[in-house]
Amino acid sequence: MSETRVSRMIPVGLFTLAASIGMVFALLHELRDAHDLSGGAIGWIAGVSFFAAVASQLLIAPFADRGYARRVMALSILGGAIASITFALASEPWQFVFARIAAGLAFGAFLPAAQAVFTAADPERAGQHLGRLAGIQTAGFIIGPGIGAGLVAAWGLDAPFYCLAVALILLIGPVATIHVNEVVSDEPPLGALRTAADMVLTMARISRRREALAAAILSAALIMPAGMYEAIWAIFLQDLGASTTFIGISLVLYGLPFMIAAPIGGRLADRHGPMRIATFALVMIIPLTVVYGHLTVPLLLMSLAMIEGAANGLGMPSAQTLMAISTKDGERATGQGLAAATGQLAAGMSALIAPRLFENYGPEWTFFWVAVGILVLSSLGLAVGFSGRTRRQTVPIRTFGLLRIRGGGR
Repeated sequence: MSETRVSRMIPVGLFTLAASIGMVFALLHELRDAHDLSGGAIGWIAGVSFFAAVASQLLIAPFADRGYARRVMALSILGGAIASITFALASEPWQFVFARIAAGLAFGAFLPAAQAVFTAADPERAGQHLGRLAGIQTAGFIIGPGIGAGLVAAWGLDAPFYCLAVALILLIGPVATIHVNEVVSDEPPLGALRTAADMVLTMARISRRREALAAAILSAALIMPAGMYEAIWAIFLQDLGASTTFIGISLVLYGLPFMIAAPIGGRLADRHGPMRIATFALVMIIPLTVVYGHLTVPLLLMSLAMIEGAANGLGMPSAQTLMAISTKDGERATGQGLAAATGQLAAGMSALIAPRLFENYGPEWTFFWVAVGILVLSSLGLAVGFSGRTRRQTVPIRTFGLLRIRGGGR
């Protein structure tokens, strides 16, 4: 099977899985009203998927480094379908939480496996591939709410989840049967317990590398606001008088600049070094986060969100590229999972805290404290990444030549 076939099916699965999760963004306020959910329940529904993703990124995604990348991705698609069906049938807070746990587990396992396959196939353009995958992921997140809003208007609140479940079920077969030259380490096959122990040791080995640790921390800084947005963005705009349609459009207009900027950010990270590009992105994101809390005009909020979307589109592939060049054969999915898990943990914390801050102190303090969190994490990540760097560590393109993986993902 050609690389073209693989490069089509994996992004299609990523897009559909992201869309099934992203629909919840625009529908949280509808769910709150339909099922009389409290702010605390909304926080758990929004945040628990991030924590579930942490578990799968640390415990499931590393199996993609051990010859199971295709199985990890296929089972993730199945998990996403189960999550969507459960969400459609749910009526109690714990049922929504369970569905979001399943969704988080599915997405958290799928993405690092996909990243490992693509970066192993062409390590000299790792940033470009990671940027493209980031753009596809974001396309799913932003188109999903639009699809959801339209289906709700036509057939009711449960319709979007049933439709995406059907789409995911139809993808299980194609994803399970694609040909992937599995990314494997040089170690001989191990038993279950030794494999688990080896994964832990691999994570520890990666975490001891300064650039890898910086990549994980910077991922946390860049993803942290996503948890807040998932928990309160729709509610915030609704309180300002915005309609469900406008909320869906606002998410689309946030994501479009991200989609355009992400491949560019990956290429810039390949050329100029990921630390520089990530720094530029964070310098733009932090003040914008503070400003949001003081705005009362939805159109102005949407306009600034487009600028932030472009900045995040530059920053995320940079952090992922930094992790890619800090890992080697048999470590790529583990490294990307570690960075993503750190980011999801930060986003989950902000998703849990933001609704309570919003209810008790209003948007000004909610956005301010999240911005402080981003500032602290970004400062720490940049300090770790830049400390003691030599000119050899400025990450020129030729660095990838040392990390070329044999037979990866074609």
